[in-house]
Amino acid sequence: MTDYVRRLVSGKKARHKDNDLDLDLDLAYITDRVIVMGYPASGLEGLYRNRREDAKKFLDHHHGKNYWVFNFCPIKENSYPADVFDGRVSRYPFPDHHAPPLAILPLIAREIRLWLDGSPERVAVLHCKAGKGRSGTMACAYLLTLDVAPTAPQRGRSSIEKEKAKSLAEQVMNAMPVDEAAAEVIGATEQSGQDLVKLELADANEKGGDGDDPSATTESTEKQNTTNSLSHVLELHTSRRMKRPSSPSENLKQGVSIPSQRRWLYYWSLILAHQAPPDFWSVDPKVLARLSPKVRLTQIQVRMKELSGLKGNLVRAANALLDSAGKKTINTKSARGASQVWASLARYDDDFVQTLERWERHTRDESGAMGVRRKGADKMEGEDIADLFKDGRWDGKKMVRSFARMGPLKDEDVRKETSEEDGKVETLLLRPLTGDKWDSIREDIEADGKTQGDNSTTSGTRPKDNSIAEGEEASLYDVTQTLKADGGVVLDAHREVRAKLYFGQVFMGWFWFIPTFHMHHPRGPGNESATFVLTRKELDFPVGIGANIIDVSVSMEWCSEAADVVSPPARVTSVEIAEGKGEPAGFASTLPAVATGDTRGLAEAKQAAED
Repeated sequence: MTDYVRRLVSGKKARHKDNDLDLDLDLAYITDRVIVMGYPASGLEGLYRNRREDAKKFLDHHHGKNYWVFNFCPIKENSYPADVFDGRVSRYPFPDHHAPPLAILPLIAREIRLWLDGSPERVAVLHCKAGKGRSGTMACAYLLTLDVAPTAPQRGRSSIEKEKAKSLAEQVMNAMPVDEAAAEVIGATEQSGQDLVKLELADANEKGGDGDDPSATTESTEKQNTTNSLSHVLELHTSRRMKRPSSPSENLKQGVSIPSQRRWLYYWSLILAHQAPPDFWSVDPKVLARLSPKVRLTQIQVRMKELSGLKGNLVRAANALLDSAGKKTINTKSARGASQVWASLARYDDDFVQTLERWERHTRDESGAMGVRRKGADKMEGEDIADLFKDGRWDGKKMVRSFARMGPLKDEDVRKETSEEDGKVETLLLRPLTGDKWDSIREDIEADGKTQGDNSTTSGTRPKDNSIAEGEEASLYDVTQTLKADGGVVLDAHREVRAKLYFGQVFMGWFWFIPTFHMHHPRGPGNESATFVLTRKELDFPVGIGANIIDVSVSMEWCSEAADVVSPPARVTSVEIAEGKGEPAGFASTLPAVATGDTRGLAEAKQAAED
């Protein structure tokens, strides 16, 4: 029965059945030396995830002391002592369903490589909660650093004993004398294999490029190679981690399926190909001494299909929110139009990211190879990199923190039109909200939420689709910076940003991005501004009302490097929380589930989104 429950929880992920040990684990070999698995749980959680003792039994039996575990779960989410796996555990935590601080990717890739280079028998075991998104992202981050394209396992999926026997047989064969004729055949075979690899790469590049432009630059060719390499790694991970569809009409589910995590791997692939924006992660002292480049986020445009397509109570609940926004009389110039769409901007703790980036520069190999750790770089200023997450100071509390909000400021920021392709469409321009404007909009949204709560028999329940992606919750009441002007939100161009979209108090989706990767380089006349567009499929968890989103456009412009970056307010301490001075719980916890939008397919969305 428990095995059935575990298989049900695993969903579309491949499982590993070991008949010798009578184990059925949520585990997969991506390559012979890279393993991903679900969280090694204990207690009640062990009834539907990998039992901790089973995971250890499997690893001990097949790999002895030649495995090292990499855990990506924050302490506040899930934790266990390192001695469970005899001390061979490294932690690099970040929240479920999120993109990490980018500097974590090289730190993890370097440590995995350092471990695996110690012996050909060693394996790296990566896990998060479900063993899919975060683990897959980090497995791909490492595989992208390899000098040779990674391949599927050759060891019959798990038997290191067979690999040892094969190695021994090869040693015996190598010791045998070979005549000249045989040597020629062997040499010809090896050469043809190398030529085949070259032809495959050339063919991939030809398919990946424009094909008709003979003057393609070295830069574009390197970007094609990077893209093809990333595609290969993602496909390899998917083919190993996900179950084959049972029906020919069913598509194979993606291993790394969260768009922002895939976007992070694209950034990383550009860095590995030395195609990152100028001065990004530079180790040049002159560059480090300068102020970081700044961009001003001027607006986010959201295009949505009109919500009239929702049925039954969903229609009435959504329309009640819309209608009440138009009927209220509030002393504010903010838009009273047909929508209450707004966005929360957030990022990781500044000290946390700065610490990671210092370690990234410190551990980078002198050759510039981003996937290699410099020898003797495990200590910096008296600290050991192994202790970076030891005390839970970064992941024992909320890791992603809000710092600004955006919303419609005037009636003209909400436009309605009709298109042949999408029908009735609402276009909203979200601009930075100063403190007083946000307070007015929040009061209006809160009043609407209370009205809905009073009129619903489901009051007091948490929105079901919010539970899908709330790895780091946000609410109307999160403390944010008070903006001084409406000109834009000033951001560090090299830092990550999460834009989380809401309809009233209902989560619609989010996306992570790093501004500099979407700006024109080098800066110059005509290159001061840029806009990038994400379709609904390129957003993270656009479910419920978010399924009505057509696309999102983000507009930014370069600004003075001396401009003040908008930062999260000071962190609330546990003492302040105990005294009632912390952030109150979001009203979303009492919003009727019926107001969350079209709930069709939420179960499928939850399964697809689970880490």
